[in-house]
Amino acid sequence: MKKIFVLACTILILLLVDNCVSPFIGINGYSPSFLFVFALSYSIISGEWSCIWIGIVTGFLQDINFFNGLGANLFTNVLLCFVAGQIGKNLFKEKIFMPTISIFGLAFIKGILLFVILYMCGEFTNIYFSFYNALYDFVVAILIYRITYKLCQKEYMIKTWKF
Repeated sequence: MKKIFVLACTILILLLVDNCVSPFIGINGYSPSFLFVFALSYSIISGEWSCIWIGIVTGFLQDINFFNGLGANLFTNVLLCFVAGQIGKNLFKEKIFMPTISIFGLAFIKGILLFVILYMCGEFTNIYFSFYNALYDFVVAILIYRITYKLCQKEYMIKTWKF
């Protein structure tokens, strides 16, 4: 129960940071998504089933603020968090290089997917948005991944089997 409470508080705080702080630290209109980076970091560390739930929750919360293409963030977050969970099976989670490179690639793919989904809905965006946001998410991932890894190493965050 404590694990769910900590994750819910973390997600809500990062949602507030995404909406209140992130636009002010943006460069030329490109700003990082702290919530998405946390979702990918947690998915890489924790595994398959946890990543699907965190993808659903974060995608839904991002869709609340996404005016065009309702459900686009939900779909892309669930898909990419699942992929991140699969990638996390084969990585050394203690090291920071490969997980952050994976987050960069997945953030770039999310930008491309959102571009395609919005294009099919009749909304036209800039394709360069995906690369610059992925680059910015990569910089943020260097910080967030370490914090998320330390959080997931806490005793109450580790799932143990009890017989």
